[in-house]
Amino acid sequence: MTQISSGRRRLIRGGVAFLGLAAASAAAGGAVLSRSDFGAHPEGERLRRMMASPHWADGVFHNLEPMVEAPKNRSSLEVMGGFLFDSNPARKPAAPIPHGSVRLAETPEDTLVWLGHSGFFVRLAGVSVLIDPALHQAFPLPGFYEPFAGADIYRTEDLPAADVLLITHDHYDHLDCETVTALKAKVRRAVCPLGVGAHLERWGWEPDRITELDWFEATNVGSMTITALPSQHFSGRSMKRNETLWAGFMLSAGGFNLYHSGDTSWGGHFAKIRDLFPSIDIALLEDGQYNEDWPGVHLLPQAWRRTVGVLQPKSVLAMHNSKFCISRHAWEEPLENAFAASRSMGFPLLAPRIGDAVALDPARRAAFTPWWQDPALIVRS
Repeated sequence: MTQISSGRRRLIRGGVAFLGLAAASAAAGGAVLSRSDFGAHPEGERLRRMMASPHWADGVFHNLEPMVEAPKNRSSLEVMGGFLFDSNPARKPAAPIPHGSVRLAETPEDTLVWLGHSGFFVRLAGVSVLIDPALHQAFPLPGFYEPFAGADIYRTEDLPAADVLLITHDHYDHLDCETVTALKAKVRRAVCPLGVGAHLERWGWEPDRITELDWFEATNVGSMTITALPSQHFSGRSMKRNETLWAGFMLSAGGFNLYHSGDTSWGGHFAKIRDLFPSIDIALLEDGQYNEDWPGVHLLPQAWRRTVGVLQPKSVLAMHNSKFCISRHAWEEPLENAFAASRSMGFPLLAPRIGDAVALDPARRAAFTPWWQDPALIVRS
C-alpha cells in the first residue's frame, strides 16, 4: 500500500477542508466565505468600471489569449490527485533556506530586496514600493502551505513605511490579508489591477488611497510611472475565478525600467510589452510552481527561456520560488533552470538570497553565487 507522508496528509485534509468550506458556504447562502480574509466581491461603481474594460465579458475577466488547458488525457481529478498524493521529498529543502539580513528600513536608494516568492521592497528614484509582500501562508486555512524554514525571516513589523503597495493579483500567495491590513498605517497608497481594491477596502483601506488599473493604464507616484501590463493567468480567492484582474507592472523612473511579471504563463503579451518597453533594465520574471498539468498558469522552463529571448532585459531575477511548495518540482529546480539558461543564453542572472540587497545600478551590484546548490539543502533520491 502506498504510504502518504504526514505533510501530504495535511495538504489532502486542507483540500478537503476548503471544499467543505465551499459546500458549507453554498448551504448557508455564502456565509462561510464571507470571512474577512476571503476579501470582497466588486460592486457598484467599481464593478461598472470593470464591466467597461475590453478584457471583461460574460461576468469575468479574460486573458488576451485562451488559457492553455491541461493535457486532454488528464482529468481535473487526476491533476489534483497527482499534486495531493505526490510524495516527492525534494519539493522542500532539506535544511533552512539561507538568507540575507538587510534591515528593510535601511535599504539604500536605487536598491531592491527580495522578500521571497514574488515579494520585493524597491527604492527607485526617491519612491519606495512594496510588491506582493506575502509573508504568511499561501492558503486561507491555518497550517497549510506555510513558508519554508529560513524563507520566513521577515515579519509584518519588519516592513518599512512606503509610498506604494503594489499588488499583482488576488491569490493568497500574493495578496496576504494579514500583511496588507497591517500596512494600512505604513503605506500611503495602493496600486492594483481592476477589482482587487474591493479586498483592500474590506480590510480597512480608504477608497481614495487605492488606484486600480486596467492593462496598459498607468499612474504616477512622485517621479515614478507605474504601468499595468497583461499577464496570462487567472484570479480568485474562493471558488469563483476571474472576478478581479491580474497583471504585471513596469516601474519606470529616470530612464530606468523595472519589470515585474506577476504570475504568468507564455503568451503574445510579452511581445506587446517589448514593443512598449524596448529597454528593460531588470526583469523580475516568475520561475517556479509550474507543471505540465497546468501549462497555462505558470511559465514552464522552455517558455521561461523563450520569454527572456522576447523581452531581452539587461538582467533577470528569477522569482516565484524558494518560499512555498505549491507545485511538484524539486524546490531548487527553477533556480537551477534559470542558472543554466543564463549561461547558455548569455544574460546576467541576479540570484540573491531572500533578504539580500540588489543594487539597480550594475556598476554597484555585488556578485551572486548559486546558493541553492549547497548540498545541505538538496534532498537526494
